[in-house]
Amino acid sequence: MCFRTAGPALACAIALSGCSLYQGLFGGPPKLKMGEVQVQASADANRNSPVTLDIVLVADAALEQRLMAPDSKWFPHGPLLLASFPGALRVFRCEFPPATELTLPPSMFDGQRALAVFVFAGLADGERRARIEPWRDGGQIQIGREGWRAALAATDALQQPGLNKST
Repeated sequence: MCFRTAGPALACAIALSGCSLYQGLFGGPPKLKMGEVQVQASADANRNSPVTLDIVLVADAALEQRLMAPDSKWFPHGPLLLASFPGALRVFRCEFPPATELTLPPSMFDGQRALAVFVFAGLADGERRARIEPWRDGGQIQIGREGWRAALAATDALQQPGLNKST
């Protein structure tokens, strides 16, 4: 008789626990498999100013949705989010001058566990973001005088245009 009443209660508890139980039982978010990401800053990139680029690996579904929100700003709130959710976010930051080319190798991402990978660029004319974990064959980020372009390696189309510019 005890199992009859405990069964529905246990099922309800499992349903309410959601993703955290799933992640605990099955190892968390999936392992990433991404190609090489090329970053190119033109000679007059960011109005001849240094560029700040944050690569953010997100392992929590609620944070993923929060960072996807159109009004979400990474640079003013990122350090607070990182301090509040240290196990759910991993950040790689690089700052570089105009006329710079760098490569983010696949080894930087491979094996990391994340639901999403965002690239945030702090530019003079505003913050930009792109979601890049679908870039299994790699991609390219080009930073110009007053903007940027984030594209898959195999296409000239912009990667998720709705996410490329925060407003």
